[in-house]
Amino acid sequence: MIEAQIDDRSHTGRIILRPNASWSWRANVWLLYTLAGLSFTIGIGFMLMGAWIILPYSFLEMCVLALCIYHCVRQCNRLEVITVSEHEVQIESGVRRPEERHKYHRLWAKFLVKSPRHPWDPATVSIRSHGREQEIGSFLSRPDKALLVTHLRRVVPA
Repeated sequence: MIEAQIDDRSHTGRIILRPNASWSWRANVWLLYTLAGLSFTIGIGFMLMGAWIILPYSFLEMCVLALCIYHCVRQCNRLEVITVSEHEVQIESGVRRPEERHKYHRLWAKFLVKSPRHPWDPATVSIRSHGREQEIGSFLSRPDKALLVTHLRRVVPA
């Protein structure tokens, strides 16, 4: 998902990039509770029949599932903010707050769009300056990357 606030006269602005999140945290927790309830019900049933070893593995399975759901939701909450001012391009990325911040001099910075290696893959968008290159929006889908390129062309006119 892309949000852009661009001033077309001064060619400055801010572009906010977020991955597409299909479910909210609450929906994921409800899924986890439902699967845990079903798994523990089956585990308790087997325990009452004498196969007690299934219940600890059921608990272990739900712990692993909870960690996987947490990791996926955390990755869906990543954020990249591209700020283009008159003299500088700043890229901030992180989950809840900026964890990484890269600054490039606008005059020397170039936005690059590399075609994909495989037809199913999206293009790669990156910024390069003074031998450093950083990929932008690696989590975006193909249509979102096309929209990102459109917004970048608005801030870097030909």
